[in-house]
Amino acid sequence: MKLYFDQRPFSWEDQYTIYDETDHAAYQILAEPGEKENVIILQNRNGVELGRVRCRRTIFGKWKFSLWYDEKQIGTVEKINNHGVVRYELNYNRWRICGNILGFEYDIYDGQYMVMHAGNEDNAYPGKYVLDTSYSNNEQAALLVALAMEAANSTLPPRK
Repeated sequence: MKLYFDQRPFSWEDQYTIYDETDHAAYQILAEPGEKENVIILQNRNGVELGRVRCRRTIFGKWKFSLWYDEKQIGTVEKINNHGVVRYELNYNRWRICGNILGFEYDIYDGQYMVMHAGNEDNAYPGKYVLDTSYSNNEQAALLVALAMEAANSTLPPRK
């Protein structure tokens, strides 16, 4: 399934709607900065929580995003900046990320098989990002990874 959302900067105090191919609301995203951690909540169209991304600063000052599904941590995404070179470590189900992550044009693979493509489809839907999860049956986990990547590329707020 292809999921679409508006092309705009990620904000930690905002609410987003992700649409499916028929232009119906598929998911709601709530971004909330907190005292101990910043949280991104993934809800279905009826407002039921499906998963969340928790954002914490490590003791070395790096940001780490933990992916939660059904009250269990299923993986992590960590943004690492070494001497001006930015890379991302994804620790979930042997998945790996390839492509231009800062330009929001990347793919996620499980071994040799593609799980998700994230990019910009200017021709079909101007001003929209697309997450194509039709390659696997892990749509919600792939969406949590994409949300963590989008948050990692944003300006992270200080904790309150």
